[in-house]
Amino acid sequence: MKHPVRDRFWILFCSLCALCVAAAAVALLLGKITVDPAVVLLGRISNMTMKTKGALVAVAVVMVLFALRLFSMILPKKKKHSSSFAIQHNENGMVRISVKALEALVQRCLNQHAEIKVVSSSLFSDEETVRVDVHIALQSDISMPLAISALQKQIKRYLEACSGVKVKEVRVFVDGAIPANAKTAESPFAIPASMLGHESLSELKEEEPAVNEEAAAPEAVEAEKEEEAPAEETAEEATAAEEEKETPAEEETAQE
Repeated sequence: MKHPVRDRFWILFCSLCALCVAAAAVALLLGKITVDPAVVLLGRISNMTMKTKGALVAVAVVMVLFALRLFSMILPKKKKHSSSFAIQHNENGMVRISVKALEALVQRCLNQHAEIKVVSSSLFSDEETVRVDVHIALQSDISMPLAISALQKQIKRYLEACSGVKVKEVRVFVDGAIPANAKTAESPFAIPASMLGHESLSELKEEEPAVNEEAAAPEAVEAEKEEEAPAEETAEEATAAEEEKETPAEEETAQE
């Protein structure tokens, strides 16, 4: 957990104070210093004016506040309980929106993504802001950064536009992956087929009719041959009929 700059300053100050006290105690035990200056100082404090004593009391109060602040940083903080509604303020007053209504809006956004399978979704409200947690399973051929980023932006903008409540954050947890299907290639977040090492499903579908045409080509040639054969037979029959007509005419001429 990263502490803010103010908390770091308090920790550093208290640490230096503790080191000074420890060093003074060690020096006192080794005989490097004596308690005589402290006795003299206490005697002078008893003879000080009220203003000086008030200043020392103020310093003592500040040190106590430092110590309390340090203890508050060490002790675990109580978690805020989620409210069952969110508050939206406007110029005319206040509007309370139930968490269930907001969850329905989130579900509407999730239903628009075919490449995502929703495991669970939950919404937490502190009455002023809301936080959305979504657990999903994503298809294997989908880019996670692009799909998740688009989903987070969509949920945040849609909730704020519909309800007017500020969305603090949208957290997405990818719990698993599901196999890709025929519609995966149509997704705007699909990974290009060249990066997968194989051709896309659309390209495979386009090549299938070409193979069928090649297979059907020999059959078409045979059909054309069959059509040409009767035509040749018909021409031969017409020639034979003409010869038969000419033969009787020649016989009549010979008889005359």
